[in-house]
Amino acid sequence: MTESKTSDAQKRATQAYREKNREKTRKQSAKSAAKTYINKYCGVEELKELKELIEAREKELQVE
Repeated sequence: MTESKTSDAQKRATQAYREKNREKTRKQSAKSAAKTYINKYCGVEELKELKELIEAREKELQVE
């Protein structure tokens, strides 16, 4: 059986942080997934669609 390199105390601390900062960790996860999608899976057409979405979101945020 293999042992984990992470101590039980560290696992508890990580879990506590994630529970306390749910929105932050959710945002980090979404950002990471978006980067992975763009860098590994996107084709030209998907990139064009994403650019349009980004431009629309930028305009929306500038109005606020």
